[in-house]
Amino acid sequence: MQTKKHKIPMAIAGICLIGLIGFKDTGIFVKDYFSLTEDETEIVFNKEEQVNLIRETDKSFVIEKEGSKYEIPMDVLIRKDRTTQKYKVLDGTSILDKPLGNPIRFLNKDEIVQAIEFSGEYGYFTTEDEVKGYILLSHLEVIVEDNITYGISKVDKVLVDNDTYYTLIKGESVAIKDFKEDSFIILDDNGNEFRVNNDLIELRRTRETVSRSNVSRRASQINKVVEAAYNALGKPYVYGGTGPKGFDCSGLTYSVYLNTLNIKLNRSSRAQASNGVEVKKQDLIPGDLVFFRTSGKNIGHVGIYIGDGKMIHASSGRKQVLISPLDETYYKTRYVTARRIINN
Repeated sequence: MQTKKHKIPMAIAGICLIGLIGFKDTGIFVKDYFSLTEDETEIVFNKEEQVNLIRETDKSFVIEKEGSKYEIPMDVLIRKDRTTQKYKVLDGTSILDKPLGNPIRFLNKDEIVQAIEFSGEYGYFTTEDEVKGYILLSHLEVIVEDNITYGISKVDKVLVDNDTYYTLIKGESVAIKDFKEDSFIILDDNGNEFRVNNDLIELRRTRETVSRSNVSRRASQINKVVEAAYNALGKPYVYGGTGPKGFDCSGLTYSVYLNTLNIKLNRSSRAQASNGVEVKKQDLIPGDLVFFRTSGKNIGHVGIYIGDGKMIHASSGRKQVLISPLDETYYKTRYVTARRIINN
């Protein structure tokens, strides 16, 4: 979490009161949800309905609708807009009954307060124990919060948008920005947006400490490998080739890992079958190497698994780098093993 010290613009230094700032977070439902009012009346929250979000606990959101508050499970709602402004106390100071007024109570260093209004060099704040009063802004620094909800991918799948690639990995965290038209809008490390059907992402049921900087180092590495493999599509098959003009099967896998992650694999497909660790076919994730026999029992071909039961490989028979399904008869009957190069 980054922090930035609050600076008071000269233009407002003499203004007595900066008007009420509507610091309300909003959430959006990702599925229909039924709840009960205080008088046991059933209320329906519709998918894609936006509501005011008051606070967040470890297991739920507390929202407001038509003056009533409701506790909502975390797996049916995401935070859409985070407009709250939270500040951290730099040094011990006091919260006052008015600017230059009397202390209400002492504030400890690193205590968090919520902004309501600003008045010259002071702000009107509420503390976490709901004490309200004025604090000198020079004693605070603003907390910049990431407006992201985190979910978990239910599939292995490559998303493509204008030659930009994002690799979903089953069980890995994803950063969710929004929900619209029955789809999640997710972000990659560079802030690129991808639309994902809501059936492919599961929201977390409890709050966990996750950030976009550490969603998954492995996922980031795998995405680089898969993107490099996609960028090689259509290149000609060249015996002994390691690019950029052409590849043989192991030359493709060798160059992709070397050029993206600086991992040097063995050069032949048979020798690459000793790199990394063995994984079962049913446990494949994108980036894994898949091996096949081309004659007898010896390994003679390798490809890069990309999810959805498919691989990218340099085919000597079709004379180019292309995508093929693993259950295509030729490859299904010749499948030997798989190796995982990226473990963590």
